[in-house]
Amino acid sequence: MSEEVFEIVCSMDRRKVELQIVLQCAPTLAGLKTSNLLILPKDLEEQARVILRHTGLVGYRLVYDRHRVVFLVFKRDMLISYLKSDEVKSFLASYEYDTDCFGACLKTFQKRYEDFVKSRKNFPHEMGAFLGYPMCDVKGFIENEGDGFLIAGYWKVYGDANRTKQLFELFDETKDDMVCMLSKGYTLNQIISEQSRASLAS
Repeated sequence: MSEEVFEIVCSMDRRKVELQIVLQCAPTLAGLKTSNLLILPKDLEEQARVILRHTGLVGYRLVYDRHRVVFLVFKRDMLISYLKSDEVKSFLASYEYDTDCFGACLKTFQKRYEDFVKSRKNFPHEMGAFLGYPMCDVKGFIENEGDGFLIAGYWKVYGDANRTKQLFELFDETKDDMVCMLSKGYTLNQIISEQSRASLAS
C-alpha cells in the first residue's frame, strides 16, 4: 500500500464494511484471485452478507472468534473450478475430503477451521487450497513447516517467485485503486465494473 493510499485509509471510517471488503478481498473482487478471508466485528456480519450478495461474491461463515466473524469470501465458479483440478482433488482427498461434492468440501473445511480456532491446535493446512494458492506453495509450506520460502506476501512462495511477485504487485495496485475509488464515493458494484472494463481494455 502506498503512503498516499495509507493516508486515505486512515481518514476513512474503518468500520465501513465496504472498506474492509476492499482492504481484505480486493484481488477476489477484481477476479484476480479465487477467494480471500474476511474478518469483521461480529455485529457487522449481516451488513457484510447483504453487501457481498450484491457483488456476486459468496460470504461463507467459517467461525465466530471472540467478537469477530471470519468469512471465506469467494467467486463460486472460480473456487469450484479450482477445487476440481486433478492436483487439488488429489491433495484434498489425502486429507479425507469428499472431493465430488463442493458443499461437503466447504463444510469439512469449515469444521476443521472452527476446531482449530477453538483449540489453537491442528491448523488445517489445506486452507491454502480453499484460498486458491498454487499447489506448489501449499505443499511447500507444509513440507517446510513454513520455513525456507523464496518470498512472502499474500502467502509464502516456494514455486515461481518472479511470477508470483508480479502477481502480488498487481494485487497491491488493485487494492490501492479500489480504496481511492471508494474514497471518492464509488459503490463496490461500480468499482467491480470499472475493474472489469480496465481488464478488458488491457
